[in-house]
Amino acid sequence: MLAKVYLLLYNCSLGFGWSLVLWYTLQELHGSQTTSTVYRKVEVPLKVSQTLAVLEILHAAVGLVRSSPLTTFIQVQSRLVVLWLVLDPVREIQSEVNVPVMICAWCVAEIVRYWYYALSIVDKVPYLLTWCRYSLFTVLYPVGVSGELLTIYTSLSTSPLLAGSPSLSQQTERLV
Repeated sequence: MLAKVYLLLYNCSLGFGWSLVLWYTLQELHGSQTTSTVYRKVEVPLKVSQTLAVLEILHAAVGLVRSSPLTTFIQVQSRLVVLWLVLDPVREIQSEVNVPVMICAWCVAEIVRYWYYALSIVDKVPYLLTWCRYSLFTVLYPVGVSGELLTIYTSLSTSPLLAGSPSLSQQTERLV
């Protein structure tokens, strides 16, 4: 019983957290009409919500949920790498258009997922939420991964190790 209460609170908290990130993102996009300030607006709730996902590895490891700890680790760490090791330290890429696209994809996927899990605990999942849980990923997954890859790729142009290296477009022109 205590485990169910904990998981309910955890999933509701992250459902609210990701909803807040989405709200701030949309509010900033609407108000400023630009993507350049979105990351700064959502930085704190995004970092908190994404970093708390580390607990999911522990949940899987101790058997609170039926997920594989290894699979959960891989999924969680991939986003943490993009957030903490690429997006956060490389300020030049934070205003790129792919960043709010990636954030929105993460938000919608996580809002659906966490609310689905929370309502599953109390056996009150509406059909629409179930449909969203198992259908939206076909769009959100490629959009999110593309945003992550573009963020990583864009950050490479700021690397001092690659200074003077030809860009991808220059490399492609040589091949043609």
